[in-house]
Amino acid sequence: MWNERFNKEFKEESKKETNEKSKNELKKELFGEEFYEEMEPEKRLEIFQKNIESDNNKELRECLWTARYGKRKPKKDLFIGYLMEMKYISESGSTDVGGAKRKQLCKIINNLCIGNYEILSEEQRGILKNELKNTFKKFIQVSRGGRGFTSAVFGLGQLSDEGIAKKIAEQISNIAFLTPHMFRMDKEFKILQAAALEAYREEYPHREHFLKK
Repeated sequence: MWNERFNKEFKEESKKETNEKSKNELKKELFGEEFYEEMEPEKRLEIFQKNIESDNNKELRECLWTARYGKRKPKKDLFIGYLMEMKYISESGSTDVGGAKRKQLCKIINNLCIGNYEILSEEQRGILKNELKNTFKKFIQVSRGGRGFTSAVFGLGQLSDEGIAKKIAEQISNIAFLTPHMFRMDKEFKILQAAALEAYREEYPHREHFLKK
């Protein structure tokens, strides 16, 4: 299976890369920007089914789709669930009796298809990263749409756009950076960190300094 074969450390793209360049690279792929900018699973499925048979990375795309949405009509986003697991781990601290948290993270690595990817071409690595970036964008969308998330202290009023951007940055920092830091697993999660950074940078191009990397 693909998610057992991804085996090479991802080379993080230069921090100087602009959002426009990133979007132009997406347009070069067969599935294109339409697929990666779409947040709704049902609409993504339509694009997926329309293009998958003619795609030269069919096996990889099918693996990622099944890992994220399952084999049937998508009802839940498993990748979002794995991000939430990492969030809870960060909140519970680095104490790891019996190594349970590390084992959980190893399982998440496998489920996200990022454990071993050295055999992938640059194009295939891009596909993997873009799927993870779409996951973080979905996480941002869901967070922004939740009244509980955007409420100020004690529910008195709503956070400003700046406050929401800062709160989302805190959550993403905990998921993508703090959790791997605590268990010395940054290498294993490097591609996830790159995807998180790009997603936040594109959603909040002037707020990257809110992220704690």
